[in-house]
Amino acid sequence: SYGPALRGAFVSDDIGYVSGNPWIHSLGWSNLLAILDPTGPAAAHTANYAPVHLLLHAGAWQLFGPNTFGHHVLNVGLHALASGLLVALFARHAVPFAAALLGGAIFLLHPANVEAVAWIFQLKSIAALALATGALLLEPRRPLAATALFALALLTKIQAAFAWPVLLLAIVCGAPEGARARRARLGG
Repeated sequence: SYGPALRGAFVSDDIGYVSGNPWIHSLGWSNLLAILDPTGPAAAHTANYAPVHLLLHAGAWQLFGPNTFGHHVLNVGLHALASGLLVALFARHAVPFAAALLGGAIFLLHPANVEAVAWIFQLKSIAALALATGALLLEPRRPLAATALFALALLTKIQAAFAWPVLLLAIVCGAPEGARARRARLGG
């Protein structure tokens, strides 16, 4: 259950990335340029260049300010979206719908995911997963949109690179939709 997490305060890295990060507290041009600059003060402040992550926090700060409840609800909602996208991805690749739904439910409710949802700054992990999964879903039919989502995922958290081997595995295993077209695009 995510209920107790919704009441949590800013802790640990939440302070550096969110409550104590002056570049996300206002969406003026100077802060936006600082967030987008890979060598700028926002990247130096977090010791990490992840502009989409900081832009998401900036948007959340504009909505919720220092009220942690809203930030936590955002994480839970995005986690639910990522779980739903996983169900769709499983189903697309011939996993029976009941099994796909079970897999998504396990991902949604497993205690190991509570940390990523409860820790406000981990919005980056949840958003990167949702964006990368969305890219995998779009890839067969909308390769340009898939590429854009994948780029956004990488600019959220570099671990979104997990989507490359997943896509390659789908191609090698002959994923049902568009496998020949993807092989041709990849030169195979």
